[in-house]
Amino acid sequence: MNSFDTAKKLKSSPLGSIFIAMLERIKNLYNANEQYKELVVSLNGLLDAGYHFNSPEVQGIVNVLRGLPSYGTRQRNFERMYLQDEYTLRKLPRDPRKIPYGYWAR
Repeated sequence: MNSFDTAKKLKSSPLGSIFIAMLERIKNLYNANEQYKELVVSLNGLLDAGYHFNSPEVQGIVNVLRGLPSYGTRQRNFERMYLQDEYTLRKLPRDPRKIPYGYWAR
């Protein structure tokens, strides 16, 4: 039996569909964390090079960062805490695991 058949069987069972949904959420969280790490390095490089908060390059990164956390309260908290101005951008930790609980997907 190949992995495609196994996945079809898992999706067809109620417990399997929940398991698949959990795996997809973990994968999305991992992808968001990896994107975050790359974006913060780029953002810090731009800020160190003298780019301002309102520059198109910085705003492009801010817009991508704005969409990474979980929807709802965490996203609003993240935006208020880190995406307001140059000072708050500089407070972004390099590792997303260091972002407080109510601000990032866990």
